[in-house]
Amino acid sequence: MKILKWFLFVLCTILCIVSLVVVYLMYSNLSFIDYPYVISALVNAIAATLAYNYKVK
Repeated sequence: MKILKWFLFVLCTILCIVSLVVVYLMYSNLSFIDYPYVISALVNAIAATLAYNYKVK
């Protein structure tokens, strides 16, 4: 169960970082924000926080 917890945490963290990088690149090159990537980053950040705080017995 601990392996699943850390796998989910790392996966969600990586997805959050990738989404934020895409938002940064879109904004810096095209001057607009692609909102699905912002929503994806927020959802993945929340999921990573929940996975990190989950207590394994």
